Amino acid sequence: MHYKKITKLAMCLLLAAGVSSSLMAATLIEKQQQELKAARAQWQQKNIPEGMQSGDLRAMSERDSGVENVSMQIKNVNFDVVENIGFYIEDLNVTLEPKTAGDPIVFDDVESFTINVHSGAVVLSSQVITDLFNQHILDYWPRPLNDLTITAQDDYLLVEGGLRLWSWLIPGIWLPAELGGKIVLNDDNKLVYEIDDVHVIGIPLFGLLSALFIDLDLLLSVDREGAELVDNNLELDHTKVFPPPALAGRLASATLNEDGLRLVFADNEAAEFSKPPVASDSYIWAQSGDPRLFGVVVNNGTVQVIADDTSKPLRFNLYDYRKQVAAGTIKMAKNGDIIATVPSAEGPDFKASKFVPSSSDGGATKSAPAKAAAPAAGCITRAGFNVCEEPKPVKAKAPVAKKKAKPQVNSLSTEERASMKKDKAGTCYNRAGFETACQQ
Repeated sequence: MHYKKITKLAMCLLLAAGVSSSLMAATLIEKQQQELKAARAQWQQKNIPEGMQSGDLRAMSERDSGVENVSMQIKNVNFDVVENIGFYIEDLNVTLEPKTAGDPIVFDDVESFTINVHSGAVVLSSQVITDLFNQHILDYWPRPLNDLTITAQDDYLLVEGGLRLWSWLIPGIWLPAELGGKIVLNDDNKLVYEIDDVHVIGIPLFGLLSALFIDLDLLLSVDREGAELVDNNLELDHTKVFPPPALAGRLASATLNEDGLRLVFADNEAAEFSKPPVASDSYIWAQSGDPRLFGVVVNNGTVQVIADDTSKPLRFNLYDYRKQVAAGTIKMAKNGDIIATVPSAEGPDFKASKFVPSSSDGGATKSAPAKAAAPAAGCITRAGFNVCEEPKPVKAKAPVAKKKAKPQVNSLSTEERASMKKDKAGTCYNRAGFETACQQ
């Protein structure tokens, strides 16, 4: 009798425990779903920086945030597109824009999107300019210039290398040549290398060629999209001359000094980003949009990339980002932020130190020496230079002493001079550029 009562009591307790457990599980599931609902609302919240969204938003879905691009802020980063061709980025606000509307930004397909630069400044060191010409701009055959060494000085660019004068002088042989000139922006917002000094085999030829109405584009040509030799000027279109992805954005200024070529963009200075989750003086911060990395789309992603070694600027290689990410660590916060801490890519630790913004022009045109930063522990200074490393020698040429300009008799325009080149052989001109009888 007692046995039956005990059995019933046990069954009642088990039933009560089961009901209680079921109710508790239901409560936990409900709590989890409530937290998920609150988190999803936060994940789907638009984080577009002010001034960076130009078009209407698409309807949001689980796979599409509805944002037309990825807004990105980059500070104090050596950004390599491929190998050593890239920029030192002081501070840049950009949008990564897919060429097909609605697509995510696929980092593994650099030809599928455009980097639209809104504002900020970048520096191309002398070595980067050298590599850009040798490995990309002149990477075809036959090429007019070979094995160049380019050195930037105050407002002047020196070029040394081999030159081949097709069908004019000893075809097929590289002649040692030196070129010099300034870089300016023209009305089409192109970079123009205004060559005003030419030495071939040590012989100064620019003055002689000018006196004979012979421009460099008669002696050689540059056959690369975005680069064109016109008269004595090499025109470079910054939106086409670099390796993919395509670059967009209007240049405000271009200046030269020992650090290299500094380009300032000022298309849209109204953009305001929120602070990234990790305080750092060197980072890449994607605040909105749908980036796709390793085949995974980060919907409405907020991703920050920082270096594991904080003693020097992050060096990021776009073509080889997988290797860096795979060797680093990734943390995900509840609010959806992703923090990628990665080792820097291989390459020199460069940071421009000579350019100081001017209060009158926002740093667009003037430069001045900056005060040296106090060194940090070890060999790396706060500026990112390795003070223990033996500096790589750079073959530089002393500035060419400029002669006093002779009175210019010829007042012909570029178009008129170009038309003269089409005249038949044997046509004679006087010093003023007028056709005249040939002297016996």
